[in-house]
Amino acid sequence: MREQNFGTYRVSAIGFGTADFGGKHPEGLARELMDAYVSIGGNFIDTARVYGDFVTPRNGESEKIVGRWMTERGNRDRIFLSTKGGHPPFTDLHHSRLSPEEIRGDMAESLEDLQTDHVEIYWLHRDDERRPVGGIMETLQELVEKGYTRMVGVSNWKPERIREANAYAEAHGLVRLAANQPQFSLARQHFFLDSTTRGMDEETWKMHAETGMICCCFTSQAHGYFNRLDKSGEAALTENLRREFDSPENRKILERIRTVQEETHLSVGSIALAWLTSQPFPTFPLAGASRPEHVEALREAGEAVLTECQRDFLRRMDGR
Repeated sequence: MREQNFGTYRVSAIGFGTADFGGKHPEGLARELMDAYVSIGGNFIDTARVYGDFVTPRNGESEKIVGRWMTERGNRDRIFLSTKGGHPPFTDLHHSRLSPEEIRGDMAESLEDLQTDHVEIYWLHRDDERRPVGGIMETLQELVEKGYTRMVGVSNWKPERIREANAYAEAHGLVRLAANQPQFSLARQHFFLDSTTRGMDEETWKMHAETGMICCCFTSQAHGYFNRLDKSGEAALTENLRREFDSPENRKILERIRTVQEETHLSVGSIALAWLTSQPFPTFPLAGASRPEHVEALREAGEAVLTECQRDFLRRMDGR
């Protein structure tokens, strides 16, 4: 799989998401999926404190599985490890968990469950705009200084808060936010099941284009929207897919994907992911899978490159 720079690291173009580990995916399957991912040259594994069994939330389920797998495979030094903390309780998604004590506590518990002394990047899963950004950045600085993480990032933050955070870091000699993790796919998202998540909008895209800030994309495959529609038609769309992604605009994008297929001979899924990795700033789609053969399909996507013309033909993000 093709690699690109993530700070000082060389990282697989497509990261592997583990949100379902410990829930929909039992540990045995999760291990098979991670083995399949590294077998195609992948080295970027993304997890979070809250990932795992979302039906009966138990923090650390995904991290524990990833930690045991790395320890037994002896491959921790070959994995670019990413985890997230600061997520509000699922019973109250607008409740803030970004106090210094909560951030430190989540970090400590993540490291214990991951069976490691550090991660390559640590993200704050949500923001609390009522809390001054300076205090948050001071706490993240502490995590870096103690060696718990090499880089820090945020997920589901507004671009103006990210700019404010990095301006504060610059003014006070602190580590900057290295990356942002929004919901981002080739399909334009029209509805968010969780109102506290943020998708890639024009202003956020401009921030990345202007600053060169790294972008990691969750829901990068739009839950398989284009694949389902292409292979089986409208009947294959779940109710949630209809609410989140189905629209005349996205159906037109599928027609454009088919045109690019004729030029590239790539699969629908590979073109959708390659559109992300072809953005004018470093972009890493985070892709999940439910079967090893789905992971194998990421091999093609991880090598695929679109021309600027093909990228912009599929969908432009600059408002032009």
